[in-house]
Amino acid sequence: MYRAKGMPGSNGVRITFRKKALLIILPMLCVASMVYTYDAIRTEKEIVRSEIIKRAEAITSLATRTGELPILSGSGEFLKNAVAPLSENPEVVSVAFFDAGMHELIREGRPIPGPLPLLSAGNPISMTDAKDMFIFYAPIFAVRQSDAIGIFHEGSGASPVREHIGWVQLGFSKGIMNDAVGKVVSRGILLAVVFTGGISLAVFFLITVTTRPLMVLFQAVKKLEKGEYPEIKHISSTDEIGELAVAFDRMSTAIKERESELVASENRLRELFERVEHAIFRLDAGGAIIDANSRFRDLFGEAGSFSDVVGGEKEVLNCFQAASSGGAAHLEKRTNGKDGELVISLSLYPVIGQGGEIVGYDGYIMDITEKKTMEEGLLRSQKLEAVGTLAGGMAHDFNNVLTAILGYSELMLEEIKEGEHFYRAVSTINSAAKRGADLSMKILSVTRKEKLLIRPIDMNEIVKNSIELLHRSIPKDIQIVTALGPDIPMAMADPSQMQQVVLNLAINARDAMSGGGRLTIGTELAQDYVRLSVSDTGTGMSGATRSRIFDPFFTTKEAGKGTGLGLYIVHSIVANHGGHINLYSEQGSGTVFNVYVPVARGEAPEEAAEPGELGGQETILMIDDETTVREMTRDMLSRLGYEVLLAGGGTEGLRIFREKKADISLIILDMVMPEMGGKDVFRLLKEINPAVKVLICSGFSQEGFEGIENLLAQGADGFIQKPFSCHDIASAMRKALSGKRPVP
Repeated sequence: MYRAKGMPGSNGVRITFRKKALLIILPMLCVASMVYTYDAIRTEKEIVRSEIIKRAEAITSLATRTGELPILSGSGEFLKNAVAPLSENPEVVSVAFFDAGMHELIREGRPIPGPLPLLSAGNPISMTDAKDMFIFYAPIFAVRQSDAIGIFHEGSGASPVREHIGWVQLGFSKGIMNDAVGKVVSRGILLAVVFTGGISLAVFFLITVTTRPLMVLFQAVKKLEKGEYPEIKHISSTDEIGELAVAFDRMSTAIKERESELVASENRLRELFERVEHAIFRLDAGGAIIDANSRFRDLFGEAGSFSDVVGGEKEVLNCFQAASSGGAAHLEKRTNGKDGELVISLSLYPVIGQGGEIVGYDGYIMDITEKKTMEEGLLRSQKLEAVGTLAGGMAHDFNNVLTAILGYSELMLEEIKEGEHFYRAVSTINSAAKRGADLSMKILSVTRKEKLLIRPIDMNEIVKNSIELLHRSIPKDIQIVTALGPDIPMAMADPSQMQQVVLNLAINARDAMSGGGRLTIGTELAQDYVRLSVSDTGTGMSGATRSRIFDPFFTTKEAGKGTGLGLYIVHSIVANHGGHINLYSEQGSGTVFNVYVPVARGEAPEEAAEPGELGGQETILMIDDETTVREMTRDMLSRLGYEVLLAGGGTEGLRIFREKKADISLIILDMVMPEMGGKDVFRLLKEINPAVKVLICSGFSQEGFEGIENLLAQGADGFIQKPFSCHDIASAMRKALSGKRPVP
């Protein structure tokens, strides 16, 4: 089984490959040496034993010849003489002669222990092995002539006969053999020790040399394990170890290159992870945040868990269940971020482990607060657009009604002198109609984009007229104070737009003084600008409010009590006039708005034409589907000397024009009529007579009705908006008849 870090044994001691090799090879060498030594000693011992036995057998054989005559003679002296040379041999420790019946005749030396063995004369030499000697027995024979009695009858022709006459017994000492064997054993052991030691040293050196490259490889592997990338340069062997070193170098280089690529890839991913605009995060299985990018930290700071992002544990559990069951969870919600409330779009995905279990979650968050705010603003804008469209249509119809009321009340006032009966009633009707006309104009200006009619205006007069309107909308606990500078030069501005600026700023000041206070409106010259200042003693603004006060749809009022468009419209109007606006405000100390409008350069306000200059003798064709408007216009213009022809629609008007085109000097054309609208009638009139003069008339404003600007560009001679007074309609007619066409 694999064990890391050198494969330590069960006791924790690391056994190296070299030690293992020595522990295996050295015992084998020792055993081999012992076996070899044992076999050598045994062989040497057998050789010594064999030599001694051979020598003993030779001496025994000699003794049989030496003892033949002494035994035959029976002389003791002869027997001693025969024993003497044998006993002088140091190896012979016992000599004895026996007769044929094994009766001892003579003995020299040590006695032989034990009984005599059973011997056969047929064996030349017999040997027994005693404890400390070898005992040899040999029969002694005498040779006789078969027909002679004496042994001295030589030359006889009879055949010799061998006669067993006795035995010789020799005891040879084992001492010499044992000494020789001892020397052999000592020499063998010494040689074994020397051989084993030498071989062990050689083996140790060989194994050390052999395993040194392996140790180099091992140290290199340890460095690689620590994150280093070593190169093995001092192993030049061409065997398997050398090939292994080369392969290791290649592997180390490949790992280094791949790890460098992985690090570079990880750095690129981390850079992308940090740079992406979305907040990206990773959770463990329990919902703890284990990684997040900088955008996430920008939104949520150092949030530690998913519940810090989405809210309570129930929300977290719902997200996890949705992601686990459906593969992903998506939701939009409001939550608390590092710097306040956020609206986020969140997506969460499960991270699946190798066993198929969920080990965590990945997710990203988009901050859609601004998008939601814009959507809400767009929704409000669309609602306002819808209301504006409806209000515009209502204002158009309202203007038609007011046209008749205002016109006829003017005609009546011309006939009734002040103080006469009904004068006050008719005057009141006329004033109410004018206020209605102003209201209609305000509705159209809020709901439609108006074309600026910039001309020199008296800003003090604008303020005075605005204050008259404000008295009806400002509570009595708010004091209105004016500080109008004397000899203020004319300003280049649209009078209705400037009046709207004054009214919007004053209403904003009114809302800031719910408990009463003082509203001050002033004017003065500031270099090349006329400065209009509107100040209040209200609650003031914080720095955060001041930074957003001119943003569209931004309001500090309760829901339903403000659209957030008032100051935005003011800022837009001032910017469109080439001016600028600033404010100063502190919480609890009120607010001051300063509006700067360019001074008029050498231009005087347009003077109204005198009533006597508005009359004429021309024939006028009035095409309008409103009967009261047609008849009221005829009555007005007839008093000024004009001949007025009336047509209740486009078809009738075209018919009358075809019949009397040579007599008709000007056509007053309403834009909104049933069956045939003003645009189509204008086109057909131009086809009949391209030089025809047409004055466009509508209850919509010039910019409020699609197509009026196009008609002016195509040759229409002017525009008059309902409701109009006798002076207004007559003035517009004189301009059209004189050829003073408006710039579209």
